Amino acid sequence: MTQPKDKTAKPLSRKRPRRLTRGRRLGKYRLAKCLGQGGSSEVWKARDCVEGIWVALKIPLIGVNGQRDNQAVLREVRLVAKLRHPHIMPVKNADIINGHAVLATELSVGTLADCSTPMSPKRIIAIITQVLDGLAYAHRKKMVHCDVTPGNIFLFPNGRAALGDFGIGLKVTGRMGTVDDFGTPGYVAPEQAYGRPTYRSDCFAVALILYEYLTGVLPKWPFHWPPKGYKRLRQKTNLAFIKFLKQALAIQPEKRFPNADRMLAEFLEALPKKLKTPSVLKSANGKRLNWQKTRRLAFLKRYRIILTSDHNCADCGEPIAETMAVCPWCGSSRNKFDATTQFTHACPWCGKGVLPEWHYCPWCYSPGFDSPAVKTTSGAKYHANCKYCNGKIMRFMRYCPWCHRKIRTPWQVTPFPEICNKCGWSVDTNFWTYCPWCEQTLV
Repeated sequence: MTQPKDKTAKPLSRKRPRRLTRGRRLGKYRLAKCLGQGGSSEVWKARDCVEGIWVALKIPLIGVNGQRDNQAVLREVRLVAKLRHPHIMPVKNADIINGHAVLATELSVGTLADCSTPMSPKRIIAIITQVLDGLAYAHRKKMVHCDVTPGNIFLFPNGRAALGDFGIGLKVTGRMGTVDDFGTPGYVAPEQAYGRPTYRSDCFAVALILYEYLTGVLPKWPFHWPPKGYKRLRQKTNLAFIKFLKQALAIQPEKRFPNADRMLAEFLEALPKKLKTPSVLKSANGKRLNWQKTRRLAFLKRYRIILTSDHNCADCGEPIAETMAVCPWCGSSRNKFDATTQFTHACPWCGKGVLPEWHYCPWCYSPGFDSPAVKTTSGAKYHANCKYCNGKIMRFMRYCPWCHRKIRTPWQVTPFPEICNKCGWSVDTNFWTYCPWCEQTLV
């Protein structure tokens, strides 16, 4: 039997948020003009009535339920609040005002998407240099942007460029996770389209933008080389730069640059001399790129292949290898490699890369692995043989991956000019302060 309705009861109502309009006040901000909107937010030019400056406000759109979903903006605030770099759009203020999540940033003169293509080579190279500099910082902080597009590269009157909109960014903790939003169509790496973005995905997007603004053509899936516009690319650059772009646009992630730090080093190395102008090589504060970057370039050019230095120290950002016990630049022992290893598997004890057919980890004295693979990995490069079991070993292994015995013969490899006086392994004090193998301070 149904109960009679209570005529005195008031229906529950949820107050629908007001639409944003020009002249409306949100806290200390007065809205002046809607600059555009994306998938989940709208951006307004607004006046900070307290500081007396113009800012850009990012505010969630009204959803299908009639309410604003503040979580996406708040998530971006939490990600970007930890990033402090001249080429990453900083958070000036974040608050919830009248039920709106409000993210305030600097007001740019526009974005790269507002510029026509093709662009002057010197100008786009100056912009991409700054974008890679900021992206390299984010990667060192274990942050994947996931949506590097021309619309998210903000331009300022003094020539500065800054990367913004980390709305679907991904914080790397352990092995790489997945994302539900796949970035902006046209600038998404193949693996990111399947929800598996990595640092290499960001590098791929930067390469697409660079190619588009040099040639006027945005490469499309399936990204066969050479794309349309190749003839114009050859006229504007040189063979070294073309080789750089080809690697950056490789379909297979493992063939690309592992992160933006490495990509920036190779980018500056490959630039034609006529494009290496002072404006390209200057940072946001007008100073030339610092000596650490020059030193890093020289190091990578000499030792990259020998060491497979595809990682960066979590503390100092300098290039390191999985084979090292500590960072030779700053002595840090906090580096982890399970999320960025170049091997197919990772040791559960030390997190460094291993191959499935190995019986033991060659980097730490682990108890061994269950059920090693019968087949050997194709393309694996070995450099010597174990004197006990004659098994193949790679440079700078500490233990034989087949018989678990310690490798007693010191690794002395060309072209390293010196050897550590404690462990006898190769070092180079022109670059390093610590021995990466035995952790001793190098004099």
